[in-house]
Amino acid sequence: YNGLYVGLPYPVALQRVREVVSLIKEHDRTHPVSTVYGELPSADTLAQLHEVDAWGINKYSGLSFGNLFNQWGQISKAPMFLGEYGADAWDSRRSTLDEVDQAEATKVLTEEIVKASSVHPGGVCIGGIIFEFADEWWKDGSGSPDVHDVGGISPGGGPYPDQTFNEEWWGLVE
Repeated sequence: YNGLYVGLPYPVALQRVREVVSLIKEHDRTHPVSTVYGELPSADTLAQLHEVDAWGINKYSGLSFGNLFNQWGQISKAPMFLGEYGADAWDSRRSTLDEVDQAEATKVLTEEIVKASSVHPGGVCIGGIIFEFADEWWKDGSGSPDVHDVGGISPGGGPYPDQTFNEEWWGLVE
């Protein structure tokens, strides 16, 4: 993430992104500059970072992005993409591996991205990056990097099916 909602104080994060975007454009005006934001940025954030050419959004909201694409179209004309999306393969409700639901979420969410694609009239989305290809066994801070630990956070909304971010179980491949 770019620190606009965690880590750096908001004004400091905005200034840092502005500086980086300006520096990139000073040296390369031929390529677009993008940043990633968790969830939907406010209109104020977009206005303050108007030099950003494309926006990535990290979105974990179950089996649908909801009205994300419509909301984006209402607040910005800039291209957007999903910087992260998907579902982990551990169902904390049943304490079991659940690759079937992970595959379903991957399919359904990818189909929503395609439907909202900018290649279609009125489409606002230029693509998405699935999170992620391989499991990250080091992510559970209370566990061991040598063990595929279970555990995660449930911050009120999250990946399908259990709405819990089981950090070590995101990989699509074994």
